Amino acid sequence: MYPERGMGMPRRPCRALKVNDLASSLAFYVEGLGFHLVESQPDADRAPRFDPYGEPILLAGPAVAEVSAALEEPRIVYQSGATLDFIGEDLDVRLAALSERGQTATEQQTGEGDRQLILTDLSNYTILIVQQRAPEKTRALYFRGADDIAAALAGLAEADLDLTRGPDEWSIRQIVHHLAETDSMFLMALKTALAQSGTTFVRNPYEQDHWVAALAYQARAIEPSLALLTAMRAHLAQLFQQIPDHWDRYVLMKFESWESEGDKVTIGALLDSLNWHLAEHCAEIQETRRLHQR
Repeated sequence: MYPERGMGMPRRPCRALKVNDLASSLAFYVEGLGFHLVESQPDADRAPRFDPYGEPILLAGPAVAEVSAALEEPRIVYQSGATLDFIGEDLDVRLAALSERGQTATEQQTGEGDRQLILTDLSNYTILIVQQRAPEKTRALYFRGADDIAAALAGLAEADLDLTRGPDEWSIRQIVHHLAETDSMFLMALKTALAQSGTTFVRNPYEQDHWVAALAYQARAIEPSLALLTAMRAHLAQLFQQIPDHWDRYVLMKFESWESEGDKVTIGALLDSLNWHLAEHCAEIQETRRLHQR
């Protein structure tokens, strides 16, 4: 889920964590988890480049009032209680390293049988380190994505689609449109990697809450979005069959505002990210149904 950085100038982070205490949070992530601190500004109560597995993240303490201004697009600010996902190539090695650093991780399996390590930091973030999936499993999960959404929606009435998990959460209807939107945004990145591996791919500006309102997610029927998602994945399945060496083809992905040349993102990494994204939102749909007994 975290891409390799390109060879250009290190860019500013796109993501930020609001933490209760900067010094103790840095100790946890750097000394406890073995992540890399690139730059710290303790007088400003922030660490502007904290680097887990190749992607810069901003740590911001209580004294930082405005976080988004310090971020690149798409500017994601996590609050206490959120879950952060990381991919681990060898969880046995990772678990041993955590133990040597005095950290205790709980090991569980996901619904798909993937191993994952779970830790909680001092600001109540849940840290998930998930075993990297094999290409065959990643592709299979991607191709069945539309079926997973259909299963999550099975039996719901039209009015049920407007249920939410809380007053500030998206409705089931909005989640479905968001999933189709996300697939459509990355469709051309995947096809560019297939056709012109190694080229730069400039993403359009994207602020997801603005898109939810501007494209009337709440007012639209979900069937066209479901059909779009199904068609895009079937289209890519056909292309992957025609191009057997697709897995490691890549683009250097960036927003126009970035000064760096972009992050190296492989087709395999994009598929994996889309799988986790869809699974998380399907879980939100199931949680909404549980809360409303639907």
